[in-house]
Amino acid sequence: MKIALGFFLIVLSAMVLSSCDESTKKRTLPRHTGSSGEVVLVMDEDQWLGAPGDSLRTILEAFVPALPQAEPRFTLLQFAHHEMSDLLRQHRNIIFITLGPDGNDSPGVKVSRDKWSSHQIIFTINSPDEQHFYKLVQEDLNNMADIIDQTENDRLADRYQKNNNDNIEQIIFKNSGVVLYLPDDCKIAKEEKDFIWIKRERTKYLGNTAHEITQGFLVFRYPYSTAQSLEPSSILSARDSVLKRFVPGPEKGTYMTTEYRFEPENSVISKNDRYTVLTSGLWRVENYFMGGPFRSVTTLSNDQSYIVSVSGFVFAPKFDKREYIREVEAVLSTLKLN
Repeated sequence: MKIALGFFLIVLSAMVLSSCDESTKKRTLPRHTGSSGEVVLVMDEDQWLGAPGDSLRTILEAFVPALPQAEPRFTLLQFAHHEMSDLLRQHRNIIFITLGPDGNDSPGVKVSRDKWSSHQIIFTINSPDEQHFYKLVQEDLNNMADIIDQTENDRLADRYQKNNNDNIEQIIFKNSGVVLYLPDDCKIAKEEKDFIWIKRERTKYLGNTAHEITQGFLVFRYPYSTAQSLEPSSILSARDSVLKRFVPGPEKGTYMTTEYRFEPENSVISKNDRYTVLTSGLWRVENYFMGGPFRSVTTLSNDQSYIVSVSGFVFAPKFDKREYIREVEAVLSTLKLN
């Protein structure tokens, strides 16, 4: 297993916070603009269309893992420096790139937050030539992408904690000893001893046709036996057993399970200073054509008597799923055990 940066990564946070413009803290900032997952790149168009732009796209448009179809990590919007209006400067995620003689001014990478809008993150890359620029991209761009991902996660998690579903959260806590912040439009689909299934359903239009978007959250626990219980194969086996028992499909004899034709990815992370396994993969319904992506986190209860797992999944067959799975990840990031 590998150590994941993932959606729990909090990297370079001290540097980010220390670089904030102190003056912005003393005034009320407008809300950031743009959609989740968008990144504004400010650079000359010939550089964007050339090799420097290619080097940026290779990392920022890399495919999101464990989705049923290829989707880029971010949606990139390019503007020249002279095109940056006051409204564009309020965008949620901005990377300013100055490449050439003007890049001699403080060459390197700088980061700041909340300069022109609230919950905003801005990177500045200054480079005197392409060779130095490619070195900066190789050394820093992956970390920059991770910070943008984490910032998007934090924005959502903050929203869910401020506009949460307190009633369902109390039920989850009584059922499994788990603290989890959920959007206020969630509902309980099923509740059993040591298991609870939460649904979030929304309607989205494609043309004039309405389609249902479903997100689900499964919170369950089962007795801990040995250290092997936290091995990925054991976690997935236990998960499939729980799904078969409690999450039926739309027809008799159908049920949710893991899609093993695309191997799930498992990573060890530190969640609230405890050993936790993050699993990213695809789910399907046995004997029925239905599926989508899922994410789950699995760890030990405080008294080490139970394994606790929280899983979130998405069903949106007509739409891209990147932002829906990002919402799932944000919910999972709020997980705490009493």
